[in-house]
Amino acid sequence: MRVDLALKRLLLVKSRSEGKEACDVGAVQVNGKPAKASQEVRVGDRIRVDYAHRTLEVELLGDIGKNVSRADARALYRVLRDEKGS
Repeated sequence: MRVDLALKRLLLVKSRSEGKEACDVGAVQVNGKPAKASQEVRVGDRIRVDYAHRTLEVELLGDIGKNVSRADARALYRVLRDEKGS
């Protein structure tokens, strides 16, 4: 699954276009490398998102299906790091 779509379905960004924009400006890394929006992500991959005042790093634990409910989205990843910035 594309990283921009994965971010949207995991509720880490509000929309796929927001996920694409984050990738375009270099705010998203997959396994420690800058990610393009079209990059594929799989179970076990680590995704890091640098928000304006926060850095979040998660590890994918399960396959992301077409329709993911809000309740199920949180079970598909594990938070490795969640740091608040200034």
